[in-house]
Amino acid sequence: MKTLFILSIAFCMFLTISVFAQDVAIFFDATLPVLGINDGPGFANLLIDGLKKKGINAEIVDSNGLADYMKANPTGIMLVSQGIFPGTIFANKGKDDLVYSWLRGGGIGGFAGDYPFYYWDNTNNVAADGGQQKIFGVTVTNGNVVNVVPTELGTKYIPSLQKQWTSNRPAGLAVLQNNSFVYESYADDKSNADPIAYQTKDMKGWFINFHTSCCGTNVPANDQMAKEYAELISNRFIDKSKLAVEPTGKLSVMWGAIKTR
Repeated sequence: MKTLFILSIAFCMFLTISVFAQDVAIFFDATLPVLGINDGPGFANLLIDGLKKKGINAEIVDSNGLADYMKANPTGIMLVSQGIFPGTIFANKGKDDLVYSWLRGGGIGGFAGDYPFYYWDNTNNVAADGGQQKIFGVTVTNGNVVNVVPTELGTKYIPSLQKQWTSNRPAGLAVLQNNSFVYESYADDKSNADPIAYQTKDMKGWFINFHTSCCGTNVPANDQMAKEYAELISNRFIDKSKLAVEPTGKLSVMWGAIKTR
């Protein structure tokens, strides 16, 4: 009986660590297409390495693993590294999508690739502008081709941010302002921003557009982009006092498995 009691306590402690650990899940699923990223697996690997160099536990998850991670970590951080969402968290259902409630509960979601919430699972499942409208209430991303430069916040949180580049999937600042979003622009031209993080009025978490781009054009090289992304997550969004000592156990596809596919 004493042994059973000890095991019960240990199991409860494990669940507590799993639920509240502040590690990062990097979404890459080899069964899904890669949109707006040059070499999706390579970018995911570089991002993992960049975060780990900063003492942040980051691992690859597939479609089911991402849903498991988000359910177990309601205020965790997940970064989509291949420009498309899995149907396990987004299927253009609005309030019934896991990502909708997760962002509002305090989760932090990041997206690199083409237009966020445009597709799920494959390019036949098209939400188009309606995807962002279902999640945010409005369409934030546009197709403007603009030259953006780092803001004061960008320089603070992303020291290696390039001095100027061309974005073709930026977020429109007027849309955010007109709809009472809270936002942090890390690079903009005063009208369009990329990278940028924002919140709707009812979101406790954040959504990060990070070098979103059509077809992988105009984005920095993968190593540069991963370095910048790791800096932003480490300097702005990680509470290092809550970092997990061990992975959460919710990581169903590790990098070694992806490399062999």
